[in-house]
Amino acid sequence: MKQLVIMPGGFHPFHAGHAALYQSARAAFPGADVYVAATNDTSTRPFPFAIKEKLAKLAGVEPGHFVQVKSPFQAAEITQKFNPEDTQLIFVRSKKDADKPPQPGGVKKNGEPSYLQPYNKNATAPMSQQGYMAYLPTVEFGPGMTSATEIRAAWPRLNEKRRTALVMSLYPATQKNPKLAATVVKMLDTAIGTETVDEDLSRRGFLRGAGAAAGMAAAGAVGAKELARPIIIAIVRIGDQTKQFNLGTKFDTSKQAEDFVTDFLDKQGIQHYTIEIKRGYTNENQGWAATYEADGLTAGTGVTGGMYATYQTRYNQPTTEDYVEERRS
Repeated sequence: MKQLVIMPGGFHPFHAGHAALYQSARAAFPGADVYVAATNDTSTRPFPFAIKEKLAKLAGVEPGHFVQVKSPFQAAEITQKFNPEDTQLIFVRSKKDADKPPQPGGVKKNGEPSYLQPYNKNATAPMSQQGYMAYLPTVEFGPGMTSATEIRAAWPRLNEKRRTALVMSLYPATQKNPKLAATVVKMLDTAIGTETVDEDLSRRGFLRGAGAAAGMAAAGAVGAKELARPIIIAIVRIGDQTKQFNLGTKFDTSKQAEDFVTDFLDKQGIQHYTIEIKRGYTNENQGWAATYEADGLTAGTGVTGGMYATYQTRYNQPTTEDYVEERRS
């Protein structure tokens, strides 16, 4: 039976870690057709498919094997080229994403196994009956990075020399071609931007269990002497639930605030949400973390763990079948 291996993802941007996963997939499934599935969705990320494709090619993905799709975990644009009766479908992801949806396993309402199941060497079902998920080792790249989120967070803080060094680390083909490296730097400058977004400072305050007080300080919550200052408010809608969060005065633009909230929700594995950013004033001395606690979305003193666990039970994470209309990856 033929094997079709698909590496789905957002790839904002495609980097050395993705390239390593792609090569690992080719090694793990010799003789298989290995493709990378990516969207052209720029509603929450600044990377259009054209840039992703150029960076993927630079990183070593075979021509024609980086494909634009509507939904990476359906990838009909790729699967339709293969006979579903004699082709085994295997999605591959990094082990660091093993806790993110869609996850393999489980059963349908009628008691039958759900379509996506964990891959093992004894798997024999064609993709007309079953799809499989395999997890391969996570590879560090650059200065200890493991994700595109870390690239986007670090990039605005780097000077031109360090950006060039990072590009050469992310894309080894540029190491002997300074002109090509400069072109990639400009490409990432255009997509990510060069303004400093102080994400790490804010996150360290409340994403590592520091509690509401540290969260308010890190997120730039409005204090008693600053009540007249305009603040940024994020309105997050997940299903039929709507929550409003005060992001304080830390961010200069709405896009910075939206990117910050998006990265936070993505890290929690939360899908199918919308974010509205607006400016306003507040009479409450609450920041992001404090607001979460006031809304009852946290459990105990660890802001991250509590909120994640509560979201899992309160908002019912989507199943594989729900990803037909997937908007984010």
